[in-house]
Amino acid sequence: MKPVRPVSSPEDALAQRIVWWSMLLIAMPLALFAWWTYLQFPSRLAQLERVGQVEVWHEALGQPVFAQDTLREIVRTPPDWTQARWQPATLPYVKELGAAVDLPPDAPKYRVWLRIPVPPHEDGRGRLGLLGVRVMGGPWAVWADGQLQQANLSDWRIQWNVPLRSAVPLGARELLLAVPYADPQGFAVGSLYLGPMDVVDTAWRERNLLHFDMPRMMAFVAVLMMILSFHLAWARPREPYFKLLGFNGLAWSISCLQYFFDATGQDRLAVWFGSLVDSSITWTVVMACIFAFEIEGIRVPRLRSGLVIYATLSTLLTLPLWDWQKNALIAMNYFNVLAFIVGLVTLGLHVWRRPRREGVALFMALFTLLALGVHTLENLTSQKNPDGFFSFPMGTLVLYLVFMYVMSRRAIGALDAAERHEHELRQRLHEQEQHLAEQHARLQQLEVQRHLTTQHESIMQDLHDRLGSNLTSALLQARTGALTPTDTLLLLQDLADELRHMSKSTAADRRGLNEVLAELRQRVQHRLGHGGIQLVWDVDPALPAVAGRETSQHLRALLSEAIANVIKHAQATQIRLEAREEDGAVVIAVTDNGRGFDPVSAEFGRGLPGMRQRAETLGALLEIESDAQKGCRWVLRLPLSEATKAEPTRTT
Repeated sequence: MKPVRPVSSPEDALAQRIVWWSMLLIAMPLALFAWWTYLQFPSRLAQLERVGQVEVWHEALGQPVFAQDTLREIVRTPPDWTQARWQPATLPYVKELGAAVDLPPDAPKYRVWLRIPVPPHEDGRGRLGLLGVRVMGGPWAVWADGQLQQANLSDWRIQWNVPLRSAVPLGARELLLAVPYADPQGFAVGSLYLGPMDVVDTAWRERNLLHFDMPRMMAFVAVLMMILSFHLAWARPREPYFKLLGFNGLAWSISCLQYFFDATGQDRLAVWFGSLVDSSITWTVVMACIFAFEIEGIRVPRLRSGLVIYATLSTLLTLPLWDWQKNALIAMNYFNVLAFIVGLVTLGLHVWRRPRREGVALFMALFTLLALGVHTLENLTSQKNPDGFFSFPMGTLVLYLVFMYVMSRRAIGALDAAERHEHELRQRLHEQEQHLAEQHARLQQLEVQRHLTTQHESIMQDLHDRLGSNLTSALLQARTGALTPTDTLLLLQDLADELRHMSKSTAADRRGLNEVLAELRQRVQHRLGHGGIQLVWDVDPALPAVAGRETSQHLRALLSEAIANVIKHAQATQIRLEAREEDGAVVIAVTDNGRGFDPVSAEFGRGLPGMRQRAETLGALLEIESDAQKGCRWVLRLPLSEATKAEPTRTT
């Protein structure tokens, strides 16, 4: 048989140390160097020329409904240049969004124009490009020397997070950037940069890495976390953490969609999608607070219910189904901030009273998310600072990392507890094994003592029942003077035979009851005759065979004791022994005509209890019928289960 290799061998431990030291001394320094190189490398944006001053003009468009078809027509239609009234402006150029503004379909619409001078083109630098950090409003369009160069009709609903990038035609002297907007909603145009097109492309990719690609990665990770958490919640329904973590992952994944996807081109679907994404931020706040409460064991059922009711009502009331014709995104998020503050204060008070590492980490993560959310709300959602960074996703990432830290701490704690429990169980098992071994040794000693005691009792009982009966008969004959030398010789021979028979250890015999009784008759008849006692023999010659040697020994000893009691105590002149089969049992009776006794008040020595014990061993029933001066009758009922039918054995 192949030997089983241990789970952790010295070779495995050595291999693990080699792997860890290789990672620590080689892989880790190289990885840190790679990240240091990436982080310290100068941004390509610094190699571009920032546009400082521009001229602006707001073109009135009337009251058209902003839909995909009308926007396409607006973007492609040049203005009446004779109506242009240019004014100098500095970038970023914005019109802020109010907390809650009326936004009817027929609200006044405008198109803001920004005139950008193009510096003289230098040979050898290739085509120039225009890079805009952020444009918030309708679909932007770039015109070069009065001609439409490029329009953003395909994904204009997501352009608030995707920088503007456009090539400048060779020889162009002036660029115009047009952005349509609804007057109540406002607009925002961030900083603009000019430079070689290859540098513009690189700077555009760098900027999208944090603003566009990272939220996409976070949404993917949130979906994975949601699937894993719901799977664990299904497997462990009594653990609420997994369900809450799954709902957090669901809310995070939806809120991250807004940074890289929108249903541009399908106006109604885009409105519904935007409403659900905005509501997901509310649910992110609520579920994060409830998860923190559950982790910290904060029992505030009313607050939990209130937060869930708030999120539900907020979601239902902001659905496009009601057609409120308002833009209350900032107001809704201020309510989110208030709900967040309530949850954060509740958590903070708990952490202040019962500080724990996980609680402090959760409080700091939620506080960071709140601070970054307020920063995003004040700078970007309000369109105040379009050059700013959407920091709310970074707060969500911090919260996600802290949630993973907390869950890993719980998992490690559970594993440590399981290991401690296993160690305790192993220790208890070892103690129990030692205790059982001691008990087993003690039981073995007790078994040996019990066996010796049983053997002692058996020998004493055999001596009493078998040798004792012979000695009693001899004593009676000696007292009456009827013991001759020949009788003494026969008595000694009987005692020797009985002693030799007791010491035999042969296998079970299959003799019939008739043979056992005949042997008994042969042994006692002579002594009974010398004692003046007549033996009447009434035995059925077709009795069954006894089951084995032990049965025959018990039966012989029991009958010998009964006859000995008659000889010793009854003062009888006749003994009658009957044996026959009745009602599924062999009935053996010993009757005398002696003085009898009272079975209730009589005192018994070893004889009668020993007889009852032997009868119980045989599975038989021993009955005593006796009255004073009326003799005694001993009846033994031996079930046929203790015997098998044998060939009839006739006795003479």
